[in-house]
Amino acid sequence: MPITKPHPVKTPIREVVDIRKHIARWIKSGRYPINSKTQFGRVVTLTRGPAWKTLREIEADIQYFFPETPDTQAAISARLRDVRPFKHGLVKQRVYYTSDRGTIVHVYRLVPVTWLHAQIEQEAA
Repeated sequence: MPITKPHPVKTPIREVVDIRKHIARWIKSGRYPINSKTQFGRVVTLTRGPAWKTLREIEADIQYFFPETPDTQAAISARLRDVRPFKHGLVKQRVYYTSDRGTIVHVYRLVPVTWLHAQIEQEAA
């Protein structure tokens, strides 16, 4: 039985494919090296891409993939605030929903700036 119930925020398939292409280009460019030995690097490594994740899910992923260096939700939140488009080539996106218990739950993802520019150009055309 999962620890947490999956959140209702989903990404359309077309968007998933587009973001994955832009992430692959972002990695291949080598302009933004990310060191997964740092707290910031771990957060970026596990949060970039099309999937929306809560702080709790990011924390669980870090504990699974990097068991020697668990990070708290407060630390993860701080590292997400550190992301800068001009410095890292990524943009933090955040949406929220109301859970069954009535609490507001925020979900996050990091997407490449290039993908956002492509989205803006599509909408303008």
